[in-house]
Amino acid sequence: MAIKRQNPASKYMPICIMLIMNAMTIWIRQFLLHGLARVRHRSFNHRYSLNTKIETVKEYQAGFPGEKIIEKYDIRSLSQLKQWSVQYNNDELKTKSRKRVRKMGRKVSFEEKCKIVQWVLDHDNDYQEATIQFNVSYQRVYS
Repeated sequence: MAIKRQNPASKYMPICIMLIMNAMTIWIRQFLLHGLARVRHRSFNHRYSLNTKIETVKEYQAGFPGEKIIEKYDIRSLSQLKQWSVQYNNDELKTKSRKRVRKMGRKVSFEEKCKIVQWVLDHDNDYQEATIQFNVSYQRVYS
C-alpha cells in the first residue's frame, strides 16, 4: 500500500491565486480608467494638497464608496485613503514637505575659533559642552 503525499505548497495555492487576482484587478482597473501610463511604475510620488486630503477623508467617513472617491480624486489606491483617514482621526493629517531647511550656524571669527579650541582642550575634549558654552553647532566645534 503506497502512501500518497500531498505537496506542502499546495495548501497555499488558493491564497497565492487570490493575491495575484487581487493585484491583477487593481492593474486592470487602473488601465481601464487611465490607460497604460497609470499601470507603469511612477518614478515619483504624487503629492496631494491638504484640502484634497480632508475632502476625501470626509467623503469616505460620510459613507461614500472608497472606490468612487479614489476615481474622483485620482488617488493611487484605497490604502492611501484609509491611511489619510487614520491620520485625520489622530489629528496628524498634513502635507509633508520633503524639503529640508538647512539651519545656518552663526558666523564664527578666527579669534573665537581659537577660544573654542583652547576651551575644548582645557576641558578634556568636551565638545558637547562647548556647543552650549559658545552657542555653535557640534560640527563647528568638532572641525
